[in-house]
Amino acid sequence: MNAVVPSQVELRIPRSCEFVRVARKTAGALAHQLQFTLHEVYDIELAVGEACTNAVEHVGEQCPEILVRFSVDEQALVMEVIDRGPGFDPEHTPAVNVQDETIGGLGLLVIRSLMDELEVKCDSSAGGACVRMVKYRKRQ
Repeated sequence: MNAVVPSQVELRIPRSCEFVRVARKTAGALAHQLQFTLHEVYDIELAVGEACTNAVEHVGEQCPEILVRFSVDEQALVMEVIDRGPGFDPEHTPAVNVQDETIGGLGLLVIRSLMDELEVKCDSSAGGACVRMVKYRKRQ
């Protein structure tokens, strides 16, 4: 693929576990189209899936849908998972104990390990969170 004009794809999914796969597969298809390696495609799918799963699990009934936005330019694929739930303070998330055998609490840690950049923004006044992930494209 030659030069890419900056562009966006938006996907609105119901706040339901069944639709997380749709977001993951959309991310994977876009990453594949942008010629990321197979390993990077899987990482991108996993990161988007984790962010969507967190949104599904942690927002209440006041948030019927989740927005997944993909922005593409010559340097990077930027993925944002946006909800209108109660939000949270990303600076004060509970510490994760990897020895603990309970499931959960590792989503942001996993995303951080897979992506080149991770930013979590929350709007305490209007509610909601935005998980912004960046994966840089390799130059050919």
